[in-house]
Amino acid sequence: MEQTKKPTRDYPSYSDSPWGLWDTLYARRSHRKYLPSEVDDSLMASLRETVELAVSVRGAGGDSLLVVTDKGRVDRLKKNIHKGFQGKINLWLARASLHGFLVLVLPKQDVGSERPQLLPQAVMAAEDCVLWLTEAGQGTCWLGGISQKGVKEAMGLGGEMFVPAVIPFGKPKPRVQARDIDHMMYRTISRKRKPLSDIAHLEAMDRPYPVSEIEHKPFSASQIQDVAGLLRRLEEMSESEGDVDLGLAIDGCLEAARISPSASNAQTWNFVAVSGEDALRELVRACGIEGGWRAAIVGVGEPGIGFIHEIMEKPFWMMDLPIAFSQMSLMAASMDLAIDLHVTGFDEKTVNAVMGLPSTLRTVGVMGIK
Repeated sequence: MEQTKKPTRDYPSYSDSPWGLWDTLYARRSHRKYLPSEVDDSLMASLRETVELAVSVRGAGGDSLLVVTDKGRVDRLKKNIHKGFQGKINLWLARASLHGFLVLVLPKQDVGSERPQLLPQAVMAAEDCVLWLTEAGQGTCWLGGISQKGVKEAMGLGGEMFVPAVIPFGKPKPRVQARDIDHMMYRTISRKRKPLSDIAHLEAMDRPYPVSEIEHKPFSASQIQDVAGLLRRLEEMSESEGDVDLGLAIDGCLEAARISPSASNAQTWNFVAVSGEDALRELVRACGIEGGWRAAIVGVGEPGIGFIHEIMEKPFWMMDLPIAFSQMSLMAASMDLAIDLHVTGFDEKTVNAVMGLPSTLRTVGVMGIK
């Protein structure tokens, strides 16, 4: 099937109330062209509040996601990011009119470990803020190809810290049918997404997810559809409150994952939807929680294999999948669904076995739907 970012189905039509999160998810794209504009101080203050909220909800470290808006430091980052071999792919930053950066900062020991514990939570918080910025009319771009030395120098960071990614943001230049490199990359790479049938599975990895029409049943999306409000819902809800059909709930979450950004848009991920009682019981046990789930979605990645992982020295499998979990969990909240989300602290060996994973793949996280 053709790769496309077009919706798998007309999701908003399934709700008899506005289901606005879809607009934000589909509006998000990687921007490399920005318009000169004044920095809105009130918007930046709201961004900092959103960062604090996202970091808290995701259980990330307080200093793991930094907001940089000081003009002097923004200019130093713009200059230093593309120093050295890795950063040369981001030369466009030198002439970009930016409002600021989101900067992920974590201990080098964690990022370089066999299974990072702090990285996935910080990445989820960062994607939450990317979506909030999108909602606020700002353009963003995840950048992993950066000069570590240059960025740490600009940020005044010690040798024990590591910057997995930076995210510039500013007023985006409207997209036109131009032939420059930014628009060419968007048309040929950024807007491409694998179909659900290529990345989603049912109950285990050896069963493809059936992408068929979903029976339309009366359903009302949550009255809360803004990103900050949905983050608060994730924090507050202990039981699901919506009337959404389980099949639509799973499908909507999988679609939110499908259209998520990933390193070089490689989409080297798989998602397994689970509703069988025996498998759910094993997943609940592996996550060490009490109670049960109506369904679960397991996110699976391929650890650092290939040129991009080697040259950039980053565990992209522990970044791409958490970005997808951010979007999936917000989608669940938009349907008034309570979830348990585990990207650390679960028995990976048990989950891998339940999913029937080959040795080349590993579980990144489990999202249980209550």
